[in-house]
Amino acid sequence: MILDTIHGHYNSFFDSEKKIADYIIQHPKEVVNMTIKELAQACNTSQASVSRFARKCQMDSFHHLKVNLARDCVNEIEQKSNTISTSDISGSLETILSNKISELTATIRNIDVNQLSVILSLIQNAKHVLVCAVGNTIPVALDCMFKFNEIGILTFTSTIWENQVSYALGLDASDVVIAISNSGESSQVLAVCREMKKHCVHMIGITNTLENSYNQISQCEELYASLKV
Repeated sequence: MILDTIHGHYNSFFDSEKKIADYIIQHPKEVVNMTIKELAQACNTSQASVSRFARKCQMDSFHHLKVNLARDCVNEIEQKSNTISTSDISGSLETILSNKISELTATIRNIDVNQLSVILSLIQNAKHVLVCAVGNTIPVALDCMFKFNEIGILTFTSTIWENQVSYALGLDASDVVIAISNSGESSQVLAVCREMKKHCVHMIGITNTLENSYNQISQCEELYASLKV
């Protein structure tokens, strides 16, 4: 972070450079939109001093310094927006709501409606549904199983991987496997998908990225979702 660099070099600055450092530390967002001439005038120093200051901060130029400063400001905003604390319950609830809205918006924008229609038809007409997941995606699989069973769709999963494999071996072309993986690269889940392909079992992949190994399995309908698991 450029502000950390400025603090670290502060004692080595000349008096004119310390004026620049103080101004940037106190007004980082404003400096991002300033020209070198404007900053020099605000600090009552010369443009040459500003350029020398930037180089002392290991920046190629004042423009380079501003780019890094802008990045720091953005990172600070993002960090604050994700802060949850018991000392600010109201603010924390707003943060949670904002994050969830962003996740849902990203998911909806990336879903192909026609593809989703095909996926829904597969699930509705399936004799059995197996939700396949490992690690931190298992809670998502369990939630899916409970909700599907509540609406009459016979669905299986397990927290034990061997049980999932056992269920999978009994499936056929009338069944559906929903494979959940944040990266789409889980070796265990992919192994099941490849085996299910041999048995003509319909497969639905839920991932956090469009580019993954699930796409290499031709019968796998890919549902891109902004999973936070």
